[in-house]
Amino acid sequence: MSRRIPERRSSQRHPTYLEGRIAGQTAQAPIACTVWDLSEAGVRLVVTPPADVPLEFELQIPSEGARARVRLVWTTGIHYGARFTD
Repeated sequence: MSRRIPERRSSQRHPTYLEGRIAGQTAQAPIACTVWDLSEAGVRLVVTPPADVPLEFELQIPSEGARARVRLVWTTGIHYGARFTD
């Protein structure tokens, strides 16, 4: 018998593999990332360490012409979960 961890997300996530950029409010250059999961409420990013990912930032996905404000919710040091704020 397998025990599954209950799903806590409020909306279904969709696996993706999109190149993204994390743009903070400072003059520092955007941080390259990969968008692994995307949902109506948020996103999971993969960032190569070392990276100084800000608590709030603009996520840019150039291939889709998309930009969104997000807030960091969790991290493992490589994977970052963020919630859309706009």
